[in-house]
Amino acid sequence: MKKRSFIIGLAGLSLGLLDSCKSDQIGYLSENLRYNVENLQVNQGAVVYTDAIVANGSTTPLTVNLVAVRNKETGELSTEFSKEHEISTYLAEITWRDTTLDLLKAKIGKAKYPPMMLNATGGRVGFTQATQFVTPGQYTIDVEVSNIAGQKTFKNILDFNVIGAKKEDILFKSCTSSDYGAESNFLPYTDYEIVVEHQAEGENKIVYQWEDKNGKPFNPKKGEVIKRGDRPTFKNWSPYYPEEVTDTGLVYRYPDVSGLVYPIMNGTYVGTEFWSGDPISYYRIVGTATTLGRNLNPVSTIKFYRSGTYTVRFRFLTVTHS
Repeated sequence: MKKRSFIIGLAGLSLGLLDSCKSDQIGYLSENLRYNVENLQVNQGAVVYTDAIVANGSTTPLTVNLVAVRNKETGELSTEFSKEHEISTYLAEITWRDTTLDLLKAKIGKAKYPPMMLNATGGRVGFTQATQFVTPGQYTIDVEVSNIAGQKTFKNILDFNVIGAKKEDILFKSCTSSDYGAESNFLPYTDYEIVVEHQAEGENKIVYQWEDKNGKPFNPKKGEVIKRGDRPTFKNWSPYYPEEVTDTGLVYRYPDVSGLVYPIMNGTYVGTEFWSGDPISYYRIVGTATTLGRNLNPVSTIKFYRSGTYTVRFRFLTVTHS
């Protein structure tokens, strides 16, 4: 009995020594945290999110803090993604009834956002419309992750590529010629091009110009460029400021709606006819202004994605100003 008691005592002592060697650490923080995307594609001006960071067996919740954003190629720190910019957001749908600045402003909100945000709980990364203000390129981020088990820094945990977005989109274009003084004998005219120029630092206006093959503009002030009475021009889609008629084109000022696509109306009336959908615009170069001796009828549907000054040049490649 004494021998057995001695053995039991040794066993108890061994268990006590083992218990005293056990770690007091509670929880676990993996060395292999990651996001579920290898290289996130971020189009300038678009909203995109990642999922939360993949815990890989770590004890949750995880607290994630941004340490740095760096240019992937040069390794240089980038501060562009934390700088706030004012962007517009829809508060309600814009309709054909919202033809004044007051009506428009009632449905558009303004708020300041940085191009990138990181949710501290879980680490979800979001990119906002303010990415239109950052330089396109390849970037990566470093984060610090912590939980009940401690904290660790993870470098290059998320690569993302900011892709330069279009400044405008020509959705449709066409042109015909027709008899001067009559709505008849329409024929296709294919020798033309549309060139769009953009100045980000300019005031918010869109300038339409129509030029002959030598770059000489037709003169709206002299009646060489007119609207077609039963069809919309850009003025119908952009009614917030008066149309400005100049010697070289038509000028349309537009409100500050940075972050939204312009025009933003979903339809418009011309007389009693309702036009819905994309902002199609019809014009006419009168036959007396061209060596062709026939009307030219250019049509286009263009959307604009940035603030600043746009110049839309509709050039006829085989016609000379008379």
